[in-house]
Amino acid sequence: MLSALLILEGKEPRAFDMVYLRQKSSREAIAAQTWQCKFCGKPMQPRMGAIRSWYFAHAREASECPFEAESEKESPQHVALKRAAGEALRQHFGTQVQSLEYEVRFPHIKRIADALLILKDGTRVAVEAQLSPLTLQQLQGRTDSYLRDEIEPVWVFLEGEAGGLKEGGLWDKCRDWLLSEGLLVLTARATITQTAMTLPELPV
Repeated sequence: MLSALLILEGKEPRAFDMVYLRQKSSREAIAAQTWQCKFCGKPMQPRMGAIRSWYFAHAREASECPFEAESEKESPQHVALKRAAGEALRQHFGTQVQSLEYEVRFPHIKRIADALLILKDGTRVAVEAQLSPLTLQQLQGRTDSYLRDEIEPVWVFLEGEAGGLKEGGLWDKCRDWLLSEGLLVLTARATITQTAMTLPELPV
């Protein structure tokens, strides 16, 4: 997982993501804190290798987390995609951004957004980074569930064969439908396989 709750005595738990922590803190400072899963409340341990991406993992004794099975299947490419999308949107909205959090659960609509930006005017923007196949009907259903909850979804696709975004294909139809609904769609271009990617400049 990219994010976890920081537990401090006498204070409310607060979510932090590894993208922010890696920029602002040292390995030693992060490791010295107490971390907890946002979904099951079990202990989390920071993983901060010299080569691999930094992330949080459940402690060995923590099991049966509702999110753990899904997060374990997450590819490095998907992690990179949602991180790139979150950072691109943070830069796009600039001073309008109040907060950015990764892996945010909405139980009432049965969704976990890859990232959620909350703007200072109260607008909520959810990132859906999509690599695995889905039908147009599934995409429409997910989109509608966000909109009914007054959340603006931003879908992010990977350009080229890896993401299946080809002219006339299913991804193309999904993108066309989203654009016809007036929704923001981002297309990412992989620069280093599975570890980093860049997004084009967003429209103002």
